[in-house]
Amino acid sequence: MKFKDSVVTVILPVYNASKYLPDCLTSLALQTYQDLQIIAIDDHSRDDSVRVLRKYKKNFADFEIYQNKKRYGLAVCYNRALKRAKGKYVAFMNPYDINAISRLKRQVSFLSNNPKIVAVGTQYTVIDESNKKLDRSDLPEEHETIYDTLLHTSSLHPETIMINRALLPKDLLYFKNTKYPFIYTEVFIKFFQYGKVANIRQSLYFHREGIKRHGKKPSKVSKIVSMAKIWLSSRSEYDYKPSLRTSLPSILRNA
Repeated sequence: MKFKDSVVTVILPVYNASKYLPDCLTSLALQTYQDLQIIAIDDHSRDDSVRVLRKYKKNFADFEIYQNKKRYGLAVCYNRALKRAKGKYVAFMNPYDINAISRLKRQVSFLSNNPKIVAVGTQYTVIDESNKKLDRSDLPEEHETIYDTLLHTSSLHPETIMINRALLPKDLLYFKNTKYPFIYTEVFIKFFQYGKVANIRQSLYFHREGIKRHGKKPSKVSKIVSMAKIWLSSRSEYDYKPSLRTSLPSILRNA
């Protein structure tokens, strides 16, 4: 499929998110950048998520809804959506969260003005179940710091990312069925072979805390093992070689 240069494909995996989907979808409908393709993949929700998606479909020019016949998890949802993605740009969205209305426009502008940047994230604001602001992120903006600290996942917030697919090989974007947030980590590491990554200084995303998002939280030992496996495989497969002085203490501290 040939990419459409001006289109942003927003991938929205959904599972039992009917309570927060209206806020999420409203924040997409109000975006100041409107050349959008929204792909929502419902992962066999047991609540009214599909009904909410159908209700809001009329607010978008290009809104596609797909339903999994059983629960497969994030990787299958992302890979299924990517097969249908038309946009040169791909952005991620969590159904519990909210976008600033200028998020997508600012990210498209940033990628257009920085042709060697393959992916860009943003700062984010933490909110509670009632949308009360609790905290703000302080992610590194520069490629070099993100490169050295990506393994412990605090240097890129996955759902704030927008990708310029024109800089990537056709089949590079493929997600493996691993635990959150490591499902993103290996994919993001691949980017370093094809360009730089960055974070925008402004907070353009609202991340909701106080809700159960991704199943059982992995143990500290499990997190260390997962990070070590990705670190070893990424060195051999993708020539990813962050500074040990930076990455090893970070792995142990953030596990």
